[in-house]
Amino acid sequence: MFDAKAFFELINPNKNIVVAYSGGGDSSALLHFCHELKQQGLFSGKLSAIHVNHALSKNADSWEKHCQKFCIERDIALHCKSIEVNSKNSGLESAARQGRFKVFKEMLESDDQLLLAHHADDVAETILFRLFRGTGLDGLQGPVRERQLGNGIMIRPWLDYPKSYLNDYLLANNIQFITDESNFADDQDRNFIRNELLSLASTRWPKASTQIQQTSMLVSKHKKVHDLLIDKQFGSAISGITIQRDLLMNLDADTCGEVIRYWIKQNNVAMPNKKILNEILKAFINSQPSSKTQVHWSRADNDQKRVFLSFYDGDLVINKK
Repeated sequence: MFDAKAFFELINPNKNIVVAYSGGGDSSALLHFCHELKQQGLFSGKLSAIHVNHALSKNADSWEKHCQKFCIERDIALHCKSIEVNSKNSGLESAARQGRFKVFKEMLESDDQLLLAHHADDVAETILFRLFRGTGLDGLQGPVRERQLGNGIMIRPWLDYPKSYLNDYLLANNIQFITDESNFADDQDRNFIRNELLSLASTRWPKASTQIQQTSMLVSKHKKVHDLLIDKQFGSAISGITIQRDLLMNLDADTCGEVIRYWIKQNNVAMPNKKILNEILKAFINSQPSSKTQVHWSRADNDQKRVFLSFYDGDLVINKK
């Protein structure tokens, strides 16, 4: 059902595997799959799991106990961590995610591989969510398959599989899992997309989620080439926190905007949306900026550093808040 060969094209069998384990169906399938591979002697690293208790449900403690039981039965080391979710600045879902990733980042040791059970349906959900909010090419790439996280690396090995595959695996292996009641609350945007929109779309286009996921992969490939070409043409001129205004003034408007976006992205701060990018072009390119000229922005979920651009000695300057 799941291809072990494809799995180990992403996962190093000689390094530790840590599964982000909520106790839900998706992460239960992934942890069980990893345990089976370990039992077959297909990887030599240690297998463990991390469970984050968000304390948002009256059932949170019983979910943690379920995870402990699941892991004890299979002799899997489980690390449980309770957090307090503060949704004041970024919304409940985003705050919970930030809390989880903070725990993951703190707990990962050197070369640990943290596996997340996101699948093709999650990709489709994310793409639609970003489309409805307004997004550019970066947003259409969907969740990244692999990235550095603290001392380790985070990997999503099952992005190519639809959720139906995970459900079939759970059924075939008689795996018990918990169900988070909040997943059915359609007042949350992602839940509405998952429970209503994608569910309806799949009745007419059964492979809708997989098709959206494949489109996301194509966008990622095109974006990779796009970024390589920009880097090849402009190189060190856009590698730091400053960029020469004269360089930008010699470009047409569309190319100028793309170079600015790429430069900002390289500095690992919040990306500007279309409205902010137009403000940047108006303030620094189409007008004569001064030392007092500034454009500020941030991400709605505060998932990256807030930032503002200023002007100094002929350069645009990125300033982190």
